[in-house]
Amino acid sequence: MNLKLLAGVSVLAFASAFAQDGYYAENPAQEAAPVAEAPAEEPAASPYETEPVAQAPVAAPAPAAEAPAAQTSGSLLAKLDVLRGNSYNFVGSELAATTVGDQLDYPYMMALGQFLYVEPTNALGYVAFNKGLTFYGGLDNSSSNVGLFTAGIATAGFGLGFDIGLSKSFVSEGDDDATVVNAGDDFGVTFAMPLGAYALSLEADWLTVMDETTTDNFEADYWDLSLIARFSNSPSATTLGWTAGALLLRHSITEELTFAGNSSTASDAESRVEIDPYFNLAVQVLGNDMARVMIGSNNTLGIQIYDGGDTGIKSHTEFGLQLEPNIWADFALNENFLFFGGVSHNVLLFGYESVKYVDGGKLSAIQLHTEVTRAQLGLRAQYKMLAVEASLTDEVYTKTVAAIFNGDNIVADLGIFLNF
Repeated sequence: MNLKLLAGVSVLAFASAFAQDGYYAENPAQEAAPVAEAPAEEPAASPYETEPVAQAPVAAPAPAAEAPAAQTSGSLLAKLDVLRGNSYNFVGSELAATTVGDQLDYPYMMALGQFLYVEPTNALGYVAFNKGLTFYGGLDNSSSNVGLFTAGIATAGFGLGFDIGLSKSFVSEGDDDATVVNAGDDFGVTFAMPLGAYALSLEADWLTVMDETTTDNFEADYWDLSLIARFSNSPSATTLGWTAGALLLRHSITEELTFAGNSSTASDAESRVEIDPYFNLAVQVLGNDMARVMIGSNNTLGIQIYDGGDTGIKSHTEFGLQLEPNIWADFALNENFLFFGGVSHNVLLFGYESVKYVDGGKLSAIQLHTEVTRAQLGLRAQYKMLAVEASLTDEVYTKTVAAIFNGDNIVADLGIFLNF
C-alpha cells in the first residue's frame, strides 16, 4: 500500500475513532532543550500519557505576579504537553515542549519515562527503558549511507550518550597498505546534567564528510570535529525560556603528499575553523485554557577563519550576526488531539567577508539579507499509550482532502509513540 496514502488515512481514521470533547487549561511550553513542567497533584501511571514532562528534579518556581496563571494538574493541555516527536517545533522555540531530539541533546531527560519512538519518514527510532538505571538506544542515519547506533544511560542527576557509525576498510596488497574511511563514519559523545534551576550539556563529534583514502605516501583528512556547549534555564522555565551556548567546528579538507622524503600539504578553500556563540530566547505572549502562543528569536554570531594556503589566498575571514525570529503555537482541541504550528525565517543582520590574496589583492563585502519565511502545521493524536504526530506538506493546503487519495505526499514528518 502507498505509504503516503496509508499515513493520511491513518491520521483521519484515528481522528474519527477517538475524538472527544475536552477542556484545556494553559501549560507554558518549554524550550527546545529539556523543560520542567509543573508537578501533577495526582501521580499518573505514565508521565507521557497524562502529565507534563518533568525535566529535572527541581520544583518549578512560583510564577511572577505579572505572569499568566500557573496550570492545574488536571489541565487537559497539560496531558498533551508531553514528549514530542521531531515533527514538532521545527522553528526551534525555546518554550515549546520537549522533543526526542532535545532529549538526545540533554540525555539525563531520558530518565523521565519509558517509550518507543519510530519515525518512518526519516528512517530512525529510539527506545528508553528502566532497569534500575534508565537505558536508551536508537538506530538512525549518519551522513551518506552509514547507519548510526546510539546508546546511553540516564539518571535524574546526569545522562551520557554515545553515537557510533562505522565504515572503514583496511587493504593490503603486496607491500602497499591503504586505509579507506567512508563518508558518514562517525563517533560522538554527549553528557548533560541539571544544575538546580539550569541545565548543562556538552557534546563532541567526529564525522568523516568525504570518502578518504590514506596510503604510505598520501594522507587525506576529510572530517568535521565539532564541540558544543549548552547552558539553559529549562528546568525552571515557565513563560520565559533561554539557552546560551557555542559551537566550535574544525572543517578539514586537506591532503598531504610525501615523495622522496619531502611532504607538501594542500588545503581546500572550505577548510576552516568556525566559532559560533549563540543565544536563543522565547517568551509566552498569549495563553488561555485551550491555547498558547510564544514568540522568540534564535541568535548566532558566526566567525569563520579559512585556511587559505595553497589556494592562492593569504587569509580569508567571515563573520555575521544571524537572527531567526519565530512564532510557535499550540491549540488543544480535546484530550486526544493537539494542533501545532509556527513560522520563522533567518535574518543575516550583518555579514562581513574579508579576503587577502597571495599576490596582494584584496576583497571585502558587507551583506544584509532576509531569507524566505517558512510556515508549517501539524497534529498530534493520542489514545491511551499510543500517540501519532505528523507535520503536513503544502499539498494539503493546495489540494485539500483530495491530496490524501491521489498519492500526493501529505506528511512531511511522521512519528509514532508507544508510551509505557
